[in-house]
Amino acid sequence: MIKNIVFDIGKVLVRFDWEDYLASFGFPEEEYQAIANAMFLSPDWELVDEGRLSYGEIEAIFQASAPGYAKDIARVFSTFGDCISRFDYTRDWIRSLKKEGLSLYYLSNYGDFTREYTKAELDFCELMDGGLMSYQVQLLKPNPAFYQCLFQKYDLKPEECIFIDDNAANIETARSLGMHTIRFQDYESAIRELSRIRCQEASVH
Repeated sequence: MIKNIVFDIGKVLVRFDWEDYLASFGFPEEEYQAIANAMFLSPDWELVDEGRLSYGEIEAIFQASAPGYAKDIARVFSTFGDCISRFDYTRDWIRSLKKEGLSLYYLSNYGDFTREYTKAELDFCELMDGGLMSYQVQLLKPNPAFYQCLFQKYDLKPEECIFIDDNAANIETARSLGMHTIRFQDYESAIRELSRIRCQEASVH
């Protein structure tokens, strides 16, 4: 039986709209692209979520990728949490699932200073039964070890969980570990798929 829902946070429960955020600075197109490539589109962006380096160390890495724009990279990085905002449906969705007797958890690639900056947007976490952010264990999805940390901490059985994430690689790992999965595209289709999986599992049991 399905007992638990495990949510990704970014692009599922909160927006991560870095494009509009970066555009709000009004940089010329060349600078916009250079900063995007140095930060948000860079593999080094994972360092923000991993929790191994300090804020200053990560900022220096971004600046080294586009030294001509070092000052503006510092400006963009200092308030990048502004691109994160809670979806209107999030709190009601969590409440409704809780009323149905489900336990709710989060498993998210999320950094320590990002969490501190976006506390207000993450107020739905207090409605959930628990969860892990990557900086807490210095592991990132889709590493299976990160999922295993969640299972162990809350004594979860993968086959009793539905995992909801927008990222295909993250979904594949969850499926390989025995979780039911939903590749998130939008709220309405996720609700339909959630209902379908739960009904299917209920009929089996």
